[in-house]
Amino acid sequence: MKDKRENTPFYARRTYRLLSGSFGAFLVGVGLYALFFEGPLTALRLAASVGLVMFGGNMAASAYAAKQSWLSRIGPLP
Repeated sequence: MKDKRENTPFYARRTYRLLSGSFGAFLVGVGLYALFFEGPLTALRLAASVGLVMFGGNMAASAYAAKQSWLSRIGPLP
């Protein structure tokens, strides 16, 4: 008998989806906090905040849909 998990990609497994969805929500929160509640708005802070919100939102949406997120597609980072 074959194990059902053998054919399931890593990003579709329950634990990975829960952890990446939670981390994505955390990134969205950090990005929104940096955007709205920290000092005067600068171009660098705006770009970093928007990037965090985009990557976090994609991570949370990908976890919900059991798809591979943008951050997981670039592979392991050093």
